Amino acid sequence: MTSEAMMIVPYEWILENVEKQTTTIASKIISFRGEKVFRVGLKNHAKRPILFLMAIDLRKMGMKVKDVKYGMHGSGIGPATMEQMFREDMDDEGSLQLFIIKLYEKFVGNCTFSFRICIEGTDPGYSYRLSDRLAKDQLWAALKNQKHLVDVELIVKDKIFPAHKSILAARSPVFADKFEKKKLVKDGPHQIRIDGVEPSTVENFLHFIYTGEPKGTLANEELLKLAHYYQLSTLENLCQDAVRKIDLALQIASIMKCLNSNADEEMSSSKIT
Repeated sequence: MTSEAMMIVPYEWILENVEKQTTTIASKIISFRGEKVFRVGLKNHAKRPILFLMAIDLRKMGMKVKDVKYGMHGSGIGPATMEQMFREDMDDEGSLQLFIIKLYEKFVGNCTFSFRICIEGTDPGYSYRLSDRLAKDQLWAALKNQKHLVDVELIVKDKIFPAHKSILAARSPVFADKFEKKKLVKDGPHQIRIDGVEPSTVENFLHFIYTGEPKGTLANEELLKLAHYYQLSTLENLCQDAVRKIDLALQIASIMKCLNSNADEEMSSSKIT
């Protein structure tokens, strides 16, 4: 965690028995918070090999990579000294990010590459700070397990979601207005019917209200609809960014073109396709 409220994600890529011939090596897709979003690789040319890291559609989680540092160490070598990788200019509307560094010589044998991936939110209101994680878990557990203490119910199709007026009102001026206008119900909790969305979307919506974090993907038109109606501006901005349509094939082609343009011309036979 940095002073600018960013998350640092470490990753180590272990290479063994890399042979002399020119080749491109890539890791499997790397999972982060249950989503497959990172991949690292090495275009191992005779002159100035290229080490690269791709971030794939992080914005559906409300995130983007700010910068990446890397280090390299092998057998008998001490801890890696971290150096900055360079971000390649891609289409700002796309969901793929590419970071590269040119190495000094072709790599052969065994080695471990260490990465430090610095992540920030796609919206200024969605950032990463030191906090009591137990507090978020306890609030969500109270919603799920202490239903006798709730005072409002959200009805979605055939499912009922119990909740707390004070929390909903604190997070949403629309909820606060509804509770102010309607008199207290004596025979049971206040009920609000929500139409036009799936129960799973409302559960994700409530999870964000209670914890400030999404329970599933932010690339959800129904979640965007709820965030807009109930005036949760941070959630609305995150969803708007996540649901933007992109041409993934075109983005990947741009990355491959960028990697190949950084390769030595005499090694063109090893270009990624």
